[in-house]
Amino acid sequence: MRVIFELSKEYDSLPADEVIYSIKGEKSSGYSLVEKNENVVVVDVEDEKINRLADRVALSFFLDKFLFSCEPDLSEIRKKSEKIEIPVNKGSSFRVRCNNRSRHVEFSSLDVEREVGDIFARNYRVDLKKPDFEVRIILTDNRVYGGIKLFEIDRKSFEKRKAQYRPFFSPISLDPKLARALVNLSEVGRDEVLLDPFCGTGGILLEAVLIGARVIGNDISRKMIEGCRKNLEYFGINKYELYQCDVGDVSKFVENVDAVVTDFPYGRSTSTSGEKIEILYDRGAEVICKVLKSDGKAVVGLPNEKSLGILDDYLEREVVYPCRVHRSLTRYFGVYKKG
Repeated sequence: MRVIFELSKEYDSLPADEVIYSIKGEKSSGYSLVEKNENVVVVDVEDEKINRLADRVALSFFLDKFLFSCEPDLSEIRKKSEKIEIPVNKGSSFRVRCNNRSRHVEFSSLDVEREVGDIFARNYRVDLKKPDFEVRIILTDNRVYGGIKLFEIDRKSFEKRKAQYRPFFSPISLDPKLARALVNLSEVGRDEVLLDPFCGTGGILLEAVLIGARVIGNDISRKMIEGCRKNLEYFGINKYELYQCDVGDVSKFVENVDAVVTDFPYGRSTSTSGEKIEILYDRGAEVICKVLKSDGKAVVGLPNEKSLGILDDYLEREVVYPCRVHRSLTRYFGVYKKG
């Protein structure tokens, strides 16, 4: 099936790439990328993967079954809509929603909804509250995309997992949507093992478990490990491994994991037990390389691109994403592969 992912714009190129990495994480060998930009990703993917992808991605709003694309012209939209055949009974109910992301087109969302709605009203009943199907039009400056809504991403569930709603709180915890996106960048699959060697309050582990991964967490702080345990169990998670040790000792307990996702200690607000932060980063990078299986992915957060260079001595860098994680703090997340 050809599917449109309607992307959020929270972190520049990260929403689009999250979709592609998620598809790879679902071990989809039959997908092909049709189009990728800041507004949408359009892919051909196996039907049986679509439900899983809807449960997995965090930085999208909707998944739609692709109907058409055309120039941002009202007459072209009308022509394309005239040719659409929906495999539902005539008399079924529908509504049209236009997601207007354009800045320069001369017509409005309402214009689009009226034009397309008039065409569909010839065969189907209008129901703005609980329709049998929803036609979605994504309007951009360069292209228009039409689809039938398949899934709406449950973004409210991420809000419920924010740090302030967990029993153990830390103000430097990652936003759950970002944590999920980082997990997806690792391409970890269902029942595969993900390690966070600096797990803190467990936000990354929580998001990994929710897509079906098995998780291992480590932190040097006993307080953090106990807090992580409380948070995981608060959300009904009871299958996990947690260790309290120096990162250099992680390889004594863990080996051959499928993925590593972690946000390295910040230094200024996280205890490093008196160790220079650069030395800690290097030891952490060495351990990640040691425990990660061949062809495995590591996604790591550090304060700047220079710090990410430490990982370059151990793993092959694929891409870097600068992400503002707090008002005054930007982290750099690198995706690495072990050859």
